[in-house]
Amino acid sequence: MKVEEIIREVPELNHEFVSVESLRGGLSNQTYKVQTREHTYVLRINSRQNEYLNLTRRSEVEMMKKASHEGFAPRVISSNFPEQFVVTEFVKGRMLEKDDLKDDHIKGMIMDRLKRIHRMEGHGRICTPYDLIHGYLKGADQFQVKQPNGLNRLLHRVEEIMHWRSNDKEYNNKFCHNDTFLCNMIYTGQQVQIIDWELSGVGDVFFELAIIPFTNQFSETDEREWLKLYFGYFEEEAFHILQDMKFVSMVREAAWGMFYSGLTKGENHHDFDYYKHAEYCIQRIEQGIYQL
Repeated sequence: MKVEEIIREVPELNHEFVSVESLRGGLSNQTYKVQTREHTYVLRINSRQNEYLNLTRRSEVEMMKKASHEGFAPRVISSNFPEQFVVTEFVKGRMLEKDDLKDDHIKGMIMDRLKRIHRMEGHGRICTPYDLIHGYLKGADQFQVKQPNGLNRLLHRVEEIMHWRSNDKEYNNKFCHNDTFLCNMIYTGQQVQIIDWELSGVGDVFFELAIIPFTNQFSETDEREWLKLYFGYFEEEAFHILQDMKFVSMVREAAWGMFYSGLTKGENHHDFDYYKHAEYCIQRIEQGIYQL
């Protein structure tokens, strides 16, 4: 459905409609800010990625509502057609940035949100990092995307990590957001709100904990402090697990890039080369660098 059609169909958007504008930041879905006379909303038009990840949009909306009820996600306004689009309230604030990680108060709020997410019940919604990699690569194969050199070696290592991590029953079976990049965290000046729950599901806490370090060039000291902030103490084993999950995160990024290069072929929604991103990730891994 087109933006104009959705606005006409959703009463909250159509009532005293004023304007609509595209929002920057997302590389998977199309998002818009819709202004009415009294309220501001976010309209997200979904990509087809969840068709390949075996994750229903309806179960995503259920988790969004639960997170909203607990106070750290925007309120869902309309979800009658969740596979196509969802409308949430607009949270006034800004996306978190790398420099915000120097602020102990903000880091503390991030960790609070992560811990609360990990205590949520998944209601059967499962999404491990290995599921993501498999789903993206399966989709890329259907789109006949060329496999970058060196990928098979990396997938073999991912499989080894998957089998090893399966022994961890405490932290390998918790509900995770799985997409907690800083761009999916809105700082209102008083609190942090988490958006974009489409990849959420029962998975590995350490994969979640690796997302910010591997995307923000953490030093070893930063990573040790990050783990201590989450667990309340530091263990060397946790540090080694984090390194493995940074590796898995990089491979997931490569698989995501391959998939979206096929999914968006012939389209021009974003000024972003997905396939080059996949190649870049693989090159970084081969150089022994597990950071974007």
